[in-house]
Amino acid sequence: MRMLRRLLGLLRGELHVDRIKAKEVEVQKLKAGKHTVDIENTYIHISGATPYIRFEGTETGAADKGIKEDAGSLKIYDFSAASDVMNIEAHASRHLSGGADEVLNLTNINNAIGFSVDAHASRHAHGGADAIADNALRFSQIDKVFGSEQSVLLDAGVTQTISKGIYLVSLGANTKVEYSPDGGTTWRTLIPAGEGGVVISDGSNVRLNNTGTTSETSYLLPVQ
Repeated sequence: MRMLRRLLGLLRGELHVDRIKAKEVEVQKLKAGKHTVDIENTYIHISGATPYIRFEGTETGAADKGIKEDAGSLKIYDFSAASDVMNIEAHASRHLSGGADEVLNLTNINNAIGFSVDAHASRHAHGGADAIADNALRFSQIDKVFGSEQSVLLDAGVTQTISKGIYLVSLGANTKVEYSPDGGTTWRTLIPAGEGGVVISDGSNVRLNNTGTTSETSYLLPVQ
């Protein structure tokens, strides 16, 4: 009778199993209503509307979350809260400053590279940890423009320090440019009175000196 029942089941497309003694059962495809689950050695294929894989933990503090397809996107879903955690395919904003998983903030970057990004100019100065090479920049690479010309009126016997910068100068008849190699004790002529040229000033040790007997004007054109 039992054998006959099994044969009838096979004819109707059914298989009745009373017991399974084997410890392992190989099943390639499971059909559950209109949904199909295809299990292979290298993948799991779930077919259906908004399919998902759910991970419901039972340990203390466990989560009930999963991964699901929803309207064409793959999302992490919180089943206990019945809400999306994030869209896996469009979550870049989570890693921006202020995001739920931010990485692009100065603290994280500074910690990762070992120095402060927003205060590291000294590293590129001469002698710094990342000093710019001596031959890295050529004069031809510098964008040069003229600033507004300055007229400097000096009374007779008066000197005036030239502000820090690079200048084209045109001197009055009795005014010369001087520089000091020792911080102001000694002054040497750089450009003779009444002439012109290029002046590089540190803002302390280069000056105009009117050696005449009357006031006269000299002109400075800054190179910026």
